[in-house]
Amino acid sequence: MHTVKTRKQRCIVVGGGVAGIAAAVEATLQGMEVVLIEARRYLGGRARSFRDDTSGDVLDNGQHVAMGCYAALRYVLRQLGTEHLLGPDDPVPIVFASAGNERDRFDPYRLPGAAGVIAGVLRLRSFSLAERLRLLQRGVLAAFGPRPEGKTVAALLERWKQPQTVIERFWEPLVLATLNAPIESADATLLRAVLRRAFFGGGKSHYLLVPRVGLSELWEPLPAWLAGRGGQVQLGLQAVELLRVGDRVIGVATDDGEEIRGNAVIAAVPPKALLRLLGPESDAARAAAAFETMPIVSVYLWYDRPLDIPPVVGLWGTTSQWVFDRDRLIERSDDSRRQFPGHVEVTISAARHVATQPAETIAALADRELRAVFPSVEPAQLLRWRVIKERAATVLLTPKTISLRLTPHGSIAGLFVAGDWTATGLPATLESAAASGIAAARAAARLHR
Repeated sequence: MHTVKTRKQRCIVVGGGVAGIAAAVEATLQGMEVVLIEARRYLGGRARSFRDDTSGDVLDNGQHVAMGCYAALRYVLRQLGTEHLLGPDDPVPIVFASAGNERDRFDPYRLPGAAGVIAGVLRLRSFSLAERLRLLQRGVLAAFGPRPEGKTVAALLERWKQPQTVIERFWEPLVLATLNAPIESADATLLRAVLRRAFFGGGKSHYLLVPRVGLSELWEPLPAWLAGRGGQVQLGLQAVELLRVGDRVIGVATDDGEEIRGNAVIAAVPPKALLRLLGPESDAARAAAAFETMPIVSVYLWYDRPLDIPPVVGLWGTTSQWVFDRDRLIERSDDSRRQFPGHVEVTISAARHVATQPAETIAALADRELRAVFPSVEPAQLLRWRVIKERAATVLLTPKTISLRLTPHGSIAGLFVAGDWTATGLPATLESAAASGIAAARAAARLHR
């Protein structure tokens, strides 16, 4: 009696960012043979790292953080064996600080779940007791009340009559960090999703997780992981055209003249790249073309001495928004520490105006504001700086554009779509990217069983 070996269905994943990585992992787990192609020479897309030649430090193309509620991202990293690099059991409290010597601390980890969040808010000293209680009341209402369809966050806060101090010191930092948009533009339903999942999701959902390594290390096992399961990663190879038979996609043509054929194609790419693949005529392409992008600026600073600042700081009243003490958060070599004892990263989200300025101007601003907020930094000498402008860090999701987000099922048979900008119900985050890739892979597998 002969055993008939069934040939696996082939899934072609276009794009090696977080959505593409998640799609490749899940499609493999669903029993498909995966070929992932990526135009660049590295994986991770906008969530990657590289080594700075002068300092020897590993830098991210922008500081990314995760939260305990990032179930999709953590699922993918667990398959790759790198989830522990997020420090899932070592959450980081947030210190808030201003140039006026004001200090506060949000530490929601003393109690589990929502109780920890509530206790953390009640311990904030910058707000009156009435403001704290009203903040909690509105937070619960936003998370579990009616969906604020068609409203911006600013409109929602105005309806709630939130005090300006609370807006500037709580809501704006939260929205900028999670939605990468000004409150005047940000869609309020996405804030609702953040509050429901992160603040009131229970368990360790509210944990703030800062990767303890360069981001690329999170994805590093993927090529070997896929190869061990019959798949492959091809870097430096760009998909330039979808191959079709009739009204069905059967593969992609690449920039080196190769044709890669399969049973399903997952386009895990940004809107503009999808537009190039589809052409301008399709409904999906027209939806993709409607999205604007929002930049994030990251400033790396190196000093001649360690800086006496907390690991994660939210800044009030400055252009700089967040400071991460990388000397305390990420592993550095002894040589790097000797040459550059102090090493921090400053993040500015929704940075359209800032991103137009020269890099040296941005670095000087970040250094000046850091010294103004922390007098202990004043004696330190700035030895080196590096500015990274991620001009298309995320799409701008407003009440007008949120309805344009695409579902995993593309408008063409055999084509599936993934990306942090697609219809995940989440802001354009690492979690949204991972969730979209998993959803697209499952949709592709279901249709080919």
